[in-house]
Amino acid sequence: MNTFDKIVGRGLDACAFLLFGLSLAIPSGYSYGSVGLLLFAILGCKVLWQQKNKCPTLALVGLLLWMGLLWWLSFDGWWMWAKTDYGMKYALAALTLAVVAVWGVSRQAIQGGLALGALAALGVAFYQFKVVGWWNPALGYTNSIQFGGIAVFMGMACWCFALFGKQHSFVQALMWLAGAGGISAALLAGTRGAWVVVPLLLLVMLYLALRNGLGSWALAAGFVAVLLGGGAVLLNSENFEHRIALAVAEVQQYMHSPQQAAETSVGHRLEHWRVVMQMITEKPWTGWGAQGVMEGKKDLAAQGLAHPSVVELGHAHNEILDMWSKRGMLGLLSLLLFYMLPLCLFWPTKKRLMQVHDAFRADALSLRAAASLLPLAYFGYGWTQVFFAHNSGNMFYLFGLVVFWAGIQHIERKSDKS
Repeated sequence: MNTFDKIVGRGLDACAFLLFGLSLAIPSGYSYGSVGLLLFAILGCKVLWQQKNKCPTLALVGLLLWMGLLWWLSFDGWWMWAKTDYGMKYALAALTLAVVAVWGVSRQAIQGGLALGALAALGVAFYQFKVVGWWNPALGYTNSIQFGGIAVFMGMACWCFALFGKQHSFVQALMWLAGAGGISAALLAGTRGAWVVVPLLLLVMLYLALRNGLGSWALAAGFVAVLLGGGAVLLNSENFEHRIALAVAEVQQYMHSPQQAAETSVGHRLEHWRVVMQMITEKPWTGWGAQGVMEGKKDLAAQGLAHPSVVELGHAHNEILDMWSKRGMLGLLSLLLFYMLPLCLFWPTKKRLMQVHDAFRADALSLRAAASLLPLAYFGYGWTQVFFAHNSGNMFYLFGLVVFWAGIQHIERKSDKS
């Protein structure tokens, strides 16, 4: 390997580390690693024609290009464009993925970045909440809902490396603590939509542990996870109990008097969902278009059939309903594919793991397990928030896919050389 190749390889590792490590630590922290990955991908684009096993990578590249085009079109009429930069953003991410998949990214860079990112999220949340006294939704350097969701994912991904990776006991303990830090950051942020996804991700981890012959480890890990997670809840018990009690009260208020409760956090979501589902029944196949949905909401509000607050927000507070209402069945199926294809490619099947040399199998399992949680987490978050309506949600998912796929490819190539 010549000097130029070493610079590009180490630069990609550094940028992958920064992508996760800075995502929630500083304003627009997710952008630094993303831009760095793009720049080093441009420098190293000579490898595009050296790629082996191209089909999975090309499938991901094609999916990113398609989703960028889908969100770029407003669906209000033929070739009417939405006022977004999605097309360019997704195209650049697709280019980055195509190149970085060939170069690869080290597992250590990904694992270290996730650990730093989870602990940094806790540091930011603790300082802003406990010291400065900020409160949801001001917490974090991005929307607090995005902050909590991304923090939960990084925390759970750290636990994947702690559970499935074979490494020094000190590193393993650090990953468990970093995972608890990510969960604690989400608790401080008060983002209930992220909290309800944690059990799903834990169940997936437990299933993978049992399926890969780690039954005793799974029990011990479950105990550690409950201990650390319970400790995080206890340390933030006042905030946790308050947010849960508030959610229950807001649901009851909405059920009793929808118009009066539609401006509360939960009531606002319930009113959005009701209105959008009503609109979907009228145009389930074609959708209303990005502007058409807004006009439809205004008409319903003017007729007294919807609370005026639904007009104030450009999305439906639900990823599935928002895409379906704006872009019809084509948009809905594309969104589901946006979750399912990465999950299918990342999932640690027995065949994939058996094809990896024994020395790298634990690395492959831990990396694939952590990667699989990304689309699953976003799918779960999407039921209460439109993550892809925010720059942080888009950038973290897009370049998270890039880094995880590059990490998987790197391990498999190292295994082939052994």
